[in-house]
Amino acid sequence: MRYSIDAMKWNNPNQLFAKIRLQLPALAKAERKAAEYILDHQEEMYSLNLLELATNSGASQAAIIRMCKSIGLDGFKQLKAELGRRGTLSHELFPDNGDETESAGGSMEKVLKEVFSYNVRSLQDTFALYTEEYEKALKAILRARRLAFFSIGNASMPCQYAYMMFKRIGYNCSADIDPDIQMIDAANLGKGDVAIAVSHTGQTRHVVAAAELARKNGATTICITKNARSPLTKVCDIHLFTATIDSSHTMELVARRIAEYAIIEAFYHAVREARPEMAALVDEGSHAMRINKL
Repeated sequence: MRYSIDAMKWNNPNQLFAKIRLQLPALAKAERKAAEYILDHQEEMYSLNLLELATNSGASQAAIIRMCKSIGLDGFKQLKAELGRRGTLSHELFPDNGDETESAGGSMEKVLKEVFSYNVRSLQDTFALYTEEYEKALKAILRARRLAFFSIGNASMPCQYAYMMFKRIGYNCSADIDPDIQMIDAANLGKGDVAIAVSHTGQTRHVVAAAELARKNGATTICITKNARSPLTKVCDIHLFTATIDSSHTMELVARRIAEYAIIEAFYHAVREARPEMAALVDEGSHAMRINKL
């Protein structure tokens, strides 16, 4: 089964490597060898021809062409064209000025630079995976009688944030962190309701089960995940993908959450823009919360 990843438009040169990483788990073994080589030797790719890539990666020329088609390209020629376009841009938030001298306390500055750059990269790559699925999700949310957010563990943090934001504009919504309560919430959903499931791997058992039950009961199901070929995508109607680079488990953990937060906040602002009358609810909520301020 082919998912919405195939509907991506090549309107952003940074989209190339993000799509390769997203499709990597679904590629055949020979195609994956080529894809992994491309990801590990990005700068080298600008000068390689098809024969050289096949020799260096250990994949056949036919496998490389199949890999290109698997990520939505016509072939190797278009891959090189996209690499050429990407070469004019940079993910680097803090360009290297060539000064290798570190000032006192420079180690903390170095860590800040690394973390900030990493998270900016995650947001850029996630935006590069934009498809019309976002428009479908927005329409479903605008029509929704009720919103239910499903997540487990640290994925519950962006869902709790979503619960607070959509509650402020009058939505009937839930974001319970207990798996049993999530199943009860899913059982109570029906036609006209929307379930939003957040799982980085798309393999979290309780989240998949809740989304599957919600869909069975007639609710529109939306997933936010990194894995385009996961159990979660199979039980969801609309697929929104995040992109992170697994260079550091700790930083990758933070970056995935930031991308999820950004997607949720984008929907919040899109709903507010579509419904200006909600501004009064936000003002009333802000006024009510002043009691918590000294």
